[in-house]
Amino acid sequence: MVKKNNYVRFLVFIGLVFLVGQLAADMNLINRFKKVAIPVDLLIEGSILPKGEYDLEFLRANPLSYYLRIMKKGKILHLVQGKEFIYDDFSKAPRKPTLKMSKNRAEKLLNIVFESGSDTVIYELCRATYSIEYVED
Repeated sequence: MVKKNNYVRFLVFIGLVFLVGQLAADMNLINRFKKVAIPVDLLIEGSILPKGEYDLEFLRANPLSYYLRIMKKGKILHLVQGKEFIYDDFSKAPRKPTLKMSKNRAEKLLNIVFESGSDTVIYELCRATYSIEYVED
């Protein structure tokens, strides 16, 4: 009985590793911003990410979804899913990739908006927004 349980656990583990590998393989880097100053402590998945400088990577996965990878010294700290934010008027899109942050004080959310720009070779005119809960000082 014990051998059978260990065998089942092993198969489940292999299946999970395969699924995570497939998800990671399907993510494509759109752009990277280094040493971005995060002005508040963020609350992500029950843990607090202290304010400071982080590298931010913006990814696109299939099916169409957007992710923000928060990194420090090459180590991935968090992966946050965002939402596509479609342009009303493409003429207002920036030429180069941009990153904007704003605080929604009423809901205690830090809103991060990424735009890939019209001159981007791959994934041009992508715009995604990420809302992350923050902690007041």
